Order: sequence, then structure tokens, then C-alpha cells
Amino acid sequence: MNHDPSHLPALKAKLIELVRFASASRLKVHTDCEEISTGDMPESFRPGKVLANNMVFILTSGEPCRVTFKAHYNLDVARALALRIFGGASAQAISERRAVDYMKEYCNLVAGKIVTLFEDLQINLGTSLPQQARGFYEVFADYEEKDKPTASFSHFWTLTAGEHTIACSAMMEILDRKQLESLVNYAIADTADDEEMDFL
Repeated sequence: MNHDPSHLPALKAKLIELVRFASASRLKVHTDCEEISTGDMPESFRPGKVLANNMVFILTSGEPCRVTFKAHYNLDVARALALRIFGGASAQAISERRAVDYMKEYCNLVAGKIVTLFEDLQINLGTSLPQQARGFYEVFADYEEKDKPTASFSHFWTLTAGEHTIACSAMMEILDRKQLESLVNYAIADTADDEEMDFL
């Protein structure tokens, strides 16, 4: 492993940029909103705070890095977002199961976008299945930042589609800095697509 600290700040910044882009681009495709607003947490925010009643998380990993992405949400927001896919008389008519499935698939697509972006750099990553959990369990998460032997850090942000906001977080671990050197100068192409959700 390469523990040379010279590229570490740039690697962290690029990983944050990449994950934020993946989360916003997937939400834009799967809502009725043309514009998605990305926001930062207030200065008073501290990791470990419960951000919503529910969360879905997914792991994207490979030899050079691991990224655990979480979407924190309340059911009323998930129902409103899921209405586009499932339709119906109103958002409140969307069942809890379908709302959770919507958020699981959203996380699955974010992970897929991360994998695709890394493929541009000839870096292969895999993903886990998305998992649902109560938002309360966030208080047990370990967000302590470390630089060695494995560099690990976290990032938190919000995404707003119209009147509806979800919180996002990512725990990132850099396992092999040398393999990620090409990431520092990687320019993310903001290309539009019309990928649709596929519920099994």
C-alpha cells in the first residue's frame, strides 16, 4: 500500500465530488424535478446525529477503496418520490413497502453510477445489496477520521427535489492510494441519461 500523504487531500476531495455527483444525478433521473439542489450540512452538524427516521445503505468496494453510501429519509418524503414510479391517487396511498423499495433501488443506482465512473479509470468495483435500517442506528456508526493504516473519512450533504429533501452520507476508505492516482485529475462528465428504475 502507498501511504504517501501528498495526494491524500486531493483524493478525498475527488471521492466526495464523485459520490455527490452520483447521488444527485440518480435522483434527478428518478424524480419529476428537472433541478436537484445539493446542500451542505450546517457548521454545527456532527457525525452520528440521527438524520431521519429511516435509512438505506449500500457498499461499493474494490481493491483501492470502499464507499458506504447512505440515504436518510422520512417515509412521507419517500412516498412523494415514489409516486412518480408507482402512480396512484396520492403520495400517501403509496405503501410503506413500496416507498422503502424505491429508496433501496435509488441507493442501488447510486452505487451503480459510482461503479460506472470508476470504470472510466479502468478500476473495477463491486456492490452489495441495499439494506434498510432504522435511522436511530446512525448513533452507533463510527465516523472517526483516520489517515493510516487505512485512510477513512466521511461526508454528509442534502439533496432537494422540489419540496422534498433527503440527507446523504458516505463513509469512504482509501485502501491503495497508488491505484487511485488517476482519480485526482478525473473530470466527471455531466451527461444526461434516461435510465429508469427496474423493480424486480
